[in-house]
Amino acid sequence: MPPSIVITEPVPRWRVWAQFLFKALLLLLLCAASFYAGMRYQALRPSAAAAKPPVAAASSAEPQPASPSQEIVAAPAGAPTEDLLTARSVEGLRVQSLRVMRDGGQAGQLLYEFELVNAGRLFEGRYEFQFFGLQDGRPQQWVFPPEGQPTGGSFRMRVASYVKTSGRIQLPTGLQAQAVVLQLQEPTGLRASRGLALADGAGTPAPALTGQ
Repeated sequence: MPPSIVITEPVPRWRVWAQFLFKALLLLLLCAASFYAGMRYQALRPSAAAAKPPVAAASSAEPQPASPSQEIVAAPAGAPTEDLLTARSVEGLRVQSLRVMRDGGQAGQLLYEFELVNAGRLFEGRYEFQFFGLQDGRPQQWVFPPEGQPTGGSFRMRVASYVKTSGRIQLPTGLQAQAVVLQLQEPTGLRASRGLALADGAGTPAPALTGQ
């Protein structure tokens, strides 16, 4: 008996493409359903941050380090510690020299001169002096220029690489300054500072006082 021969008709091309598109669409729907299920699970799951106890409660007893500007503001009145007189430099700006002397012709008046060197970004801010000393036998601190005093912008500075400036300071009546700290302030905080001890108090006769 001769073998039977079966002839199958070729599958139309459009049917092949239809099957391919159907499988691709089915796979896409399965991926979308898995993604949506995962998002729903994350939304219903409590966040890990909410489950943890507040960190501040566990470390509230430990003192937090203060920034240099906070240390100066919070220093006790009277003669400052050696740490406050130590030169500070942030991002390349430093006080290269600081010189303060008593003006013999004017009671309670000081002459100052300082140089700034900048190896970092441009400094745009102001400078001020913080004095430590005695007044009527009691420790005192005093900032020049005083807060609220109009200065006409004369204490604002822009330092690209080097600046040298000088001026005069009139101390309050009776204040015998024992030390002074020059501070360079930016809106973000202290950029540089340098202190100088004033021997014998700046309110009494004394020779010129310099710090290099």
